[in-house]
Amino acid sequence: MCRSNRQGYRVSMPHSHSGNRSARKIAVFTTFIGVLTATPAFAEQPKIDFYGKLHVSGDYLDDGDNGGLNVSSNSSRIGFKLAYELEPGMQLIGQVERTIDMAEGQSTFSSRNTFVGVQGEWGTLRAGFYDSPVKRILNAVEQFREQVGEGRNIVRSGEMHFDRRFRSGIHYTSPTLNNLTWIAHYGTSEQAGANTDTKNDAYSTSLTYAQNGWTGIIGYEHQNREFEPALTGTRAALIRTNGALTSALFYQYASGMETGSQQVYGVTGAYALDSQYSLKAQVFHRTANASNALDSTMFTVGINRKVNAAVSLYATASHTQNAQLATANVSAGGHGKTLVIEPGNDPFALSVGLNWSF
Repeated sequence: MCRSNRQGYRVSMPHSHSGNRSARKIAVFTTFIGVLTATPAFAEQPKIDFYGKLHVSGDYLDDGDNGGLNVSSNSSRIGFKLAYELEPGMQLIGQVERTIDMAEGQSTFSSRNTFVGVQGEWGTLRAGFYDSPVKRILNAVEQFREQVGEGRNIVRSGEMHFDRRFRSGIHYTSPTLNNLTWIAHYGTSEQAGANTDTKNDAYSTSLTYAQNGWTGIIGYEHQNREFEPALTGTRAALIRTNGALTSALFYQYASGMETGSQQVYGVTGAYALDSQYSLKAQVFHRTANASNALDSTMFTVGINRKVNAAVSLYATASHTQNAQLATANVSAGGHGKTLVIEPGNDPFALSVGLNWSF
C-alpha cells in the first residue's frame, strides 16, 4: 500500500502493523542489552586478587579437669581484594573475606573484614564491616595470633570486648605525616537491622607514632548499650624492633562492666635464631579492681619455623592460672576450638600447627 507524504513523495507502507511493532521491540531490546554489557574503550578493568589462609593445628586441650586431642581450624579464610583506578592518585578499593572451617566442615561462611572504600593522598575511607582501631593495637603486639595462648584469652572477659569489627561502620585512616598515623572508626549500631537512634552505636580511634625501630600506639573505644552502661576501653602499646629481637609492652583499662573496671598488662617478644627459626613468648595478666578473685595470668611459649614466604610451622604451649572466680581460657579468640572453663580452673594447651597463606 502507498500514499503521498506532505512533500508529495510516495512512501511504501508495510502491510502488517503488528509485525513492524515486534521488529521495533526486538531492536530496542537488543540495543538495551548492548548498552548494559558494553565496556567503553577508555574504562580499565578492576584488579581482582584472590587470597586466603589455611591454618590447621593438632592440639591437646585440658580444661583443668580433663584433657583430650583435637584438630582445629584457626580462622582459616578466603577472600577477594579489588582495586579500580578512578583517576591518577585515587582508586576504589574493596574486599570480601569469609571464614572457612577446615576441621568440622561447617558450611556457614562467617564474615570477616568486608568493605568498599576510596583511597588517595588524603588517606583511606572505608564503609562496611571492619576491624576497629583499638582491636588492631592488640594485633600489633600479638605473637600467637589465632593459636592457643593468644592475648584475647585475657583481654576479653564477659562484657569486656574491645576486639570487634564494627557493624555498618565508617572507617578512616590518615596518611602518615611526621611519623604519625591517625585512625577513626564509627559504627552506627551494633544491633542488626535498621537503625533509628544512637543508643547502640560505637566509636574507636587510635594514634600511632613510629620512628627508628620504635612504635607507640594509643587508642580509645566507646560502646553505647541501650539498657546497660556504656563500655569504654583504653589501650596502649610500645613496640621495639632491634635486629633479631622484637619486644612489646601492652596495657588495657576497661570500665562499664558489672564487675567494675579491669586492667590488663602484657609483655610479648620474638627472637629470630636464623632466617627460618624463631622463639616466641608472651605473658598477659588481668586484674579486676573490685576483687582479686577475678585475676588471671596466662603464659605462652613457642617456636616457629618459616618454611618459605607462604608456609610456616609451629609448636606452642600455653597455661593460664585463674583465681577463685576467674574463667580465663587458653583456646579462645581466633583458635577454632574453645574450652569451657569452670571458675578457678587452670587450663593448659599444647599445639602443633601449619599456617599456609596464599
